[in-house]
Amino acid sequence: MKKICLFSSLFVMLCAGTVFATPANIIRVPSADVQPYGTFHLDLDTQTTMFRNQKKGATAMPTTFGLTAGFYDIGSFQVEGGIDVREPTNEPVSFNLKMAMPEGAFNDWAPAVFAGGFDFGTDIDNTDYNLVYIGVAKSISFIGRFTVGAFTGNTKLLKDANGKTDSSSVFFGFDTRLPKINEKLWFGIDYMGTDSLYGALSFGFAWSFSENAALTIGYINFTEERVVPTRSDVMTW
Repeated sequence: MKKICLFSSLFVMLCAGTVFATPANIIRVPSADVQPYGTFHLDLDTQTTMFRNQKKGATAMPTTFGLTAGFYDIGSFQVEGGIDVREPTNEPVSFNLKMAMPEGAFNDWAPAVFAGGFDFGTDIDNTDYNLVYIGVAKSISFIGRFTVGAFTGNTKLLKDANGKTDSSSVFFGFDTRLPKINEKLWFGIDYMGTDSLYGALSFGFAWSFSENAALTIGYINFTEERVVPTRSDVMTW
């Protein structure tokens, strides 16, 4: 049986006057968005199974506390980086980095191009999942933005439930504002290939409370539940 998790994330942007932007991920896969230069993005991410008894595998994953900052922005090229702390775990700290050229950087039809990495852990062959990726994204009129890309990671850690290496695959995503319902409402859905702990189909809604804060709530349907760590494992995911 696949695990269906409810996740709830509170995003706070520490930058007065900055319009709320989609988080640096769509739901779980990277997006083309980059934190504006000189600003900070705080988030609190918690995931837990829903409507399942503990005797039938109810679990909760470590809570992630993240801080992302915009380091560079010349319009056609942007860079962000950050640190994540997952607790409770034995080795909670990991790092991330993203570089991107936004849509229309060189002409009106040009898609966004982005590359980076995340979950660069500090414990060799234990928490250094070291996912690196490259992707493109393109907005189509009022419909929304489509994202596609590929990723690879640590072959020693990214395995399926049978212990076979499954460290590289593709990802897809779509996100859009829903102004006909409310200008503050956003929807996203994404898929991350692989039967390792990163494989999942996810979707969610975000509500912007103000220019500086938003709440995202949604579901994650993991491809293979047996490879997903929980708080009871006391390890970094």
